[in-house]
Amino acid sequence: MKKLSEYFYFNFEKKSESHNDYDNVLVEIIDDVVKKRKYLHNKYDILFEKLWISNKNLEQRKHFAKKLLGRLFRESDLIFIRVQNLAQRLCPKCANAETSRPLILKNFIKKCKYAHCARSGRLR
Repeated sequence: MKKLSEYFYFNFEKKSESHNDYDNVLVEIIDDVVKKRKYLHNKYDILFEKLWISNKNLEQRKHFAKKLLGRLFRESDLIFIRVQNLAQRLCPKCANAETSRPLILKNFIKKCKYAHCARSGRLR
């Protein structure tokens, strides 16, 4: 089985992996997302603790905390979006879809058994 990091370097020539291999890769991807988001949240938790014990007044701490929280949400969502796009690129059913006919593709995505494809029929 390939390492997850190998999929990030655009080596997609070997797209003939079976559905079982894809399911294993999907489990690895999910595990990686959980680890990355947990690490990110722990890092921001340390920043918030330092902010609360700082000598700044309450208004400054509140303003800075709002900015940190917004940044945390953006970074956390970015991790999820990148991995979701990776999973969609590696999906064997999505690779076989014909992209020249958008209506057929939309119907195909609704029928795909994988959650990243079937979510609200939206194309990326």
